[in-house]
Amino acid sequence: MMTSALVLIAAVLLLGGLLAALGDYLGTKVGKARLRIFNLRPRQTATLVTVLTGTMIAASTLGILFATSSSLRKGIFRLDEYLNRLQSARDDLSAAVQDRKQAEEELAIAEEEQAEAQRDLDEINRKFQSAQNQLDTVSQEVASLNQQLSDLKQEREGLLQERQELEVQIEARDEELITQQQQLQITEERFQKLEEQRTQLQTEIEKQDNKIAELDAAIESKDRVLQFQEEEVTNLEEEIHGLQQEIQALEQYYDNFQALRQGNVSLVKGQVLAFNVVQVPERDLTKDVINEMLRQANRRAIQATQPGNEEFQEQIIVITNHQIQRLKEVLDSGEEYVVQIVSAGNYLRGEKQIQVFADVVRNETVFEEGEVVASLSLNPQDVKEGELSERIDLLLASSRFRARQSGILGQVLVGENYLDMINFMENLEALEGSYDQIQAIAKGTSSNAGPLELQLKVKRGEDVVLTN
Repeated sequence: MMTSALVLIAAVLLLGGLLAALGDYLGTKVGKARLRIFNLRPRQTATLVTVLTGTMIAASTLGILFATSSSLRKGIFRLDEYLNRLQSARDDLSAAVQDRKQAEEELAIAEEEQAEAQRDLDEINRKFQSAQNQLDTVSQEVASLNQQLSDLKQEREGLLQERQELEVQIEARDEELITQQQQLQITEERFQKLEEQRTQLQTEIEKQDNKIAELDAAIESKDRVLQFQEEEVTNLEEEIHGLQQEIQALEQYYDNFQALRQGNVSLVKGQVLAFNVVQVPERDLTKDVINEMLRQANRRAIQATQPGNEEFQEQIIVITNHQIQRLKEVLDSGEEYVVQIVSAGNYLRGEKQIQVFADVVRNETVFEEGEVVASLSLNPQDVKEGELSERIDLLLASSRFRARQSGILGQVLVGENYLDMINFMENLEALEGSYDQIQAIAKGTSSNAGPLELQLKVKRGEDVVLTN
């Protein structure tokens, strides 16, 4: 390429030189010859020849260049086209540069998005790995649960079989329950008849109470005689003893009459068959203590329902295993309890099944020494003759009622014997001056097991003026 360019340049220079020499020669000849062309002057003709020679040099040069270089031909004749194409190319280049910048910006954004996506991908991979680990754990748990489900299905089959067996047992129990309900209905009808007999008997009891009240009035009359005849106390005591025997005879008559009216009822509902204060030091002894109380209750029940039958030694009391187990659990605590075996209903003479239940109460202090159990406010001037003893009886009845309500299960005692009460009443009636209150006070600390010993105090304000 370089060699041909050098040859072309050399040829152009050589041809230009030859044509210049030829033009100079022709101009010289024309000038010397004084030739005229187109009627021009010789000098003008020489100039024209020189111009033509130069034109030929330029034309030959251009001809050589055009002949030998297609690029030059295209550059000369198609320059505007190339310029337009160049401008178009520049515009395209500018657009391409703009597109490149935009592409670079988009590439940067895409790279950022790619980096973000890569981070998201890494996070997703991490979560996927965690999820995969959880999946493995869950798969193990599912396998374990499937095993448990299989075991549960086996247990369910066993339970279904037990259910079928229980349904058979329930049907049998239902039939037994129907029989028991029929027996219960018969028992209720029997109880209704006993209630009717009890209502009739209550009327007779009231009559006997009137007789007893008359006897009490007689006793009070004797007590008033004792106030004026202290030297005859011994004789009066014998008379009182006789009256007490008469009362006992009347009570025996009343008991016999009650048994006759109630169809030989030997045990009444709520009657205590055995009473004891129990504290078991060792659990091994609990069962023996319970059995001893049940034997005691059984003996009392036999004496009540089988009188005169000394050879009868069967067990007639009936108590549920649940009652015995509950009693044992309570006594096993080692604390002190008051235990009673109580009749659960009314039973006739000759019956051989006595339903009982166990009543157990923790033996706690109910009344402290000196605590007021009941009190009576009165003015002796407002009390009519014969009413004072009734007021005292009301005070004692109120004391007994409160003692029972507070949980005293044992006896409630006033003084050591009946004579103490007689002396107290005599002293109270002979008391000079006024008083405003009579109190029944616990003589000592009393627990549920009892007994509760009462001391009567007559007070004027805060001063004690008389006590038994």
